[in-house]
Amino acid sequence: MKTLFLILLGYVSLFANSFDSQLKSYLQNKFAAYEKFEYQVIQSPKDFFKIEINTEKNFRLVKNYAYVPIKIYDKQNSSSLSVLTVRVKLYKTILVSVKNISQNEPLDLSLFETKLDDVSLYEDRTVNSHEIKNKRSKVLVKSGTVLTKELMEEIPLINKGDKVVIHAGKDGVDISVDAISRQDGCAGDVISVQSNNKIFKAKVIDKFNLTLVE
Repeated sequence: MKTLFLILLGYVSLFANSFDSQLKSYLQNKFAAYEKFEYQVIQSPKDFFKIEINTEKNFRLVKNYAYVPIKIYDKQNSSSLSVLTVRVKLYKTILVSVKNISQNEPLDLSLFETKLDDVSLYEDRTVNSHEIKNKRSKVLVKSGTVLTKELMEEIPLINKGDKVVIHAGKDGVDISVDAISRQDGCAGDVISVQSNNKIFKAKVIDKFNLTLVE
């Protein structure tokens, strides 16, 4: 009886090691977008004989907690569904401001230092050095702040007060009139413009041209 118990204990230990490897591989696939990750299982089912990842159910990530769907088996090989709760740290290279950045100030790398850090609590809102191209600060960004998507916006092609040209017409006929922009606008935005003391809506094409929106 003692021998049988030791055999079963060895089997469970061997399977546990196998599942650890399976879990690590599973998480590596889920977190491929990150430069590195760390994890710790903090809640798992009790009294199971075998456990495996359930690839038919959806994986969930909520801030720094991952919920891994699993199947658990008893000694009679009957299965049931459960969830493994894993605390994670997800690392990316982030941008941290080295000085106060004024509202509407164009962003460039000289305003930031790069740092590899855990971004799990930011829920994919951090940005990298490539994503600040043609961007400006949306608000005052204080020194030491991690740059996130909601803190920046596109630099407008057209600014309020710019002289622009509105294009209209059909069937290849272009009718154009001079106007003054009443709003900032990026490519594709519909903004207000003024011409002959009348306000029109027009879509931004480039820095100088817009098309009339009817």
